[in-house]
Amino acid sequence: MPLGSVLFAFAVGAIICAVTGANPIDAYSGLICGGFGIACTQGENPALQVSNTIVFLTPLITTGVAVALPFRAGLFNIGAEGQLLAGSVACTAIGVKFGNLPSPILLPMVLLGGMAAGALWAGIAGVLKATVGAHEVVTTIMLNYVAQWLVRFLIIGGPLQLGPGTSKSLPIGEGARLATILPADNSLIIFGLPASVFRVHTGLLIALAAAAAFAFLLWRTSFGYEIRAVGQSQKAARYAGVSVRRTIILTMLIAGAFSGLAGAVQIAGVDHNLTDKYFSDTTGFDAIAVALLGLGSAVGIVLASLLFGALHSGGAIMQSDAGISSNLVLVLQALILFSIAANFVGAIRRGLPFGRKATPDLPPELPPAAGLMSDATAPPPESS
Repeated sequence: MPLGSVLFAFAVGAIICAVTGANPIDAYSGLICGGFGIACTQGENPALQVSNTIVFLTPLITTGVAVALPFRAGLFNIGAEGQLLAGSVACTAIGVKFGNLPSPILLPMVLLGGMAAGALWAGIAGVLKATVGAHEVVTTIMLNYVAQWLVRFLIIGGPLQLGPGTSKSLPIGEGARLATILPADNSLIIFGLPASVFRVHTGLLIALAAAAAFAFLLWRTSFGYEIRAVGQSQKAARYAGVSVRRTIILTMLIAGAFSGLAGAVQIAGVDHNLTDKYFSDTTGFDAIAVALLGLGSAVGIVLASLLFGALHSGGAIMQSDAGISSNLVLVLQALILFSIAANFVGAIRRGLPFGRKATPDLPPELPPAAGLMSDATAPPPESS
């Protein structure tokens, strides 16, 4: 299904290129060059293109985990973007306020602060879901808007603004910054370019560790079993002694911590200050497609993040080499998500407040994200 969704998206994208007078082969050659450094014909440095892809995929892995974990509990965390923004705000505030602290103290502070802020942001939706039944799709979407405008308030006339007329924050202290994999030294030439142009940072290792922690939590802990049990059937989980309310709240808290970590890593590893670009950032929304395309597994999320990171990185090269707008990348991403969602439309409908009516062909106990579960873990249909 994931492979079919990708092929469908690229086939439709090729048709769009042909209809609009562009050459699909040139377009996809540019994407492959920009994303993977393969078959570059215009003098691009392959290593630099791979480096850019890795920078793009790093936050996608962590936010993809933040979406996939609630999926396993039968929850739709549409608020990964807001939780990422909360983490980036907390990281920036701590990195600016305590900028003079040494790195061994300040760096853990900004990362943990970002995780705490993201957990708090997602915890609001989790508590509302567990206590009064407020649907997490609605609450997380609303919290996304709150986070976006909070960012703009803080950096445009707010307490984090760099100065009058600017739309960015003060830079975080040196001790709050993640180191790059290659030394930031212009005198060191690697792959034909100064080492400082390769922006891959140690946040990649943090993201991979987050994916590993997600897999361990889900499949090697009792709480992971509770998450999967609640996702398959809340009634059965409650009968087995699982606290559904506790599981929902803790799942959202953990998911928010993953997203908040992604925001902190972006500030600490790439941008070093909060800018207006975060107002229109789409990483948290792309994470939904990443989680779905990866079928909710750690390995699948990493591979899906690699694909989406390559699309982001390759868009600029496609536009410069083939003269085709980089917006084609957004079209491809939307087509992938559309194709995947079509496979889960029944499960998604049952997860919405107005779509819970049971039918003979659709057992009511299947969770909203049942399509992400393997045949081995999905509950059998109830007999009439």
